[in-house]
Amino acid sequence: MADIDWTDRTLRPLDELARIAFPVDSGVTADTLKRRARQGKLVVYRPGKPYMSTLADVWAMVQLTRVGHAPPRPTSAVPNPLGLTEMELSSLALDQALEGSTKQEPDRPKRGQRKEAWLEYEARKAARQPPRRPK
Repeated sequence: MADIDWTDRTLRPLDELARIAFPVDSGVTADTLKRRARQGKLVVYRPGKPYMSTLADVWAMVQLTRVGHAPPRPTSAVPNPLGLTEMELSSLALDQALEGSTKQEPDRPKRGQRKEAWLEYEARKAARQPPRRPK
């Protein structure tokens, strides 16, 4: 793999790319590359019947599938007009979400007041219902 020109932009079928870019015993085949294309990790072209790609696209896929490496996220010192960092913005959003969730919860009666609240509820419910007709 050391003598491979990873900048090569020549379109090749996936089975040829699998043979060129990966060792025979690696288990990477044209089907593997097609599966990665379906996952959105490999750019493929289909000008005719076979799926095709380039060595440069395969190298980009290899970089995306690196284990133990999180892709770098673009960050800036001042990402918004308020001048707050991403951490400060997410903390504010979390605080607002928590504040909103406590306001929406209704006041519940305490343990000793539950029976009284239930009796009041039943009395109001009975007052709303029309009287029953005898059969």
